[in-house]
Amino acid sequence: MASEIKVDTIVNAGGDNDSGIDLATNDQVKVKIANAEDFIFKANSLEVQTGSNIDMNGTELILDADGDTSIEASSDDTIQIKIAGSEKLRLDSDGDIIIGKTAQNNTAVGTVIQNDGFASFVRDGNPCFILNRLSSDGSIISLRKDGSTKGVIGTNAGYLQMYSTTSGTGGIQHNNNGSIPINNSGVATDNTRDLGQSNYRWDDVYATNGTIQTSDQNEKQDIASATAKELNVAKKLSALFKTFRWKDKVTEKGDKARTHTGIVAQEIQSAFSAEGLDASNYGLFTSDTWTDDDGKEQTRLGVRYPELFSFIFSSIEARLTALESK
Repeated sequence: MASEIKVDTIVNAGGDNDSGIDLATNDQVKVKIANAEDFIFKANSLEVQTGSNIDMNGTELILDADGDTSIEASSDDTIQIKIAGSEKLRLDSDGDIIIGKTAQNNTAVGTVIQNDGFASFVRDGNPCFILNRLSSDGSIISLRKDGSTKGVIGTNAGYLQMYSTTSGTGGIQHNNNGSIPINNSGVATDNTRDLGQSNYRWDDVYATNGTIQTSDQNEKQDIASATAKELNVAKKLSALFKTFRWKDKVTEKGDKARTHTGIVAQEIQSAFSAEGLDASNYGLFTSDTWTDDDGKEQTRLGVRYPELFSFIFSSIEARLTALESK
């Protein structure tokens, strides 16, 4: 048997009678607390009266009285947050967050954080990203591979550092007086790091002055004048300078590739061998071997020209001395 009870208002009779459920208005259920209407249930919506208004209307949750701030679940499986009538944040069907714009792109101002870990920050005329470590020096950015730190960008004594943490590697620190090499712990190191290598070379180096090479007697030993055989080699080397063009530059520039002057490392090697000497025992000659990406062994010969010229000058001085003694 169906039964029905019709009342206008139900209140908490056991209390102070200022809280209850109000059914006096057609198609509405009001919840009063401390004699104030806090919740109003309407058809397909809920209004929360707490100084601001939350109105659930279909797929939209309105958060203020004038209806221009809301959370909306649109029909294409996205959630949009609007403030003062303008969309500020979007969560799309892929789980990606878009802030400050309505679509994913890397040209419009705003932020995109994808669920696969990618993030894009676009700003007009100002820094896109600020990382601020307070109080102490150390790592600001930790670069990791499979959870293991492989590189660090940070500070030491207020100076910027960038270095690899892998054993045997290092990086660079920029000081007031210049840039210095550091090891894989960010500690300054002397006479341990090279710039480039035989199979990965820099091209041109632009500088106001030439390199400064240590020549302090306190750091040298076995100091001696050139032997007769060494002077003979030096004399031969002075006649071996030629003009040439680099093959890769001809490939790149064709007839516009410029002509250079220099000496061929293989001819240096032969000149030493002719006197029974090994060029690899002298710092003016270099030979480096490595395995390329195809697993093939490659060797490249080289010359330290400052040392080559010093070696040749020893012969010139000896020859001039001999001429002057005649």
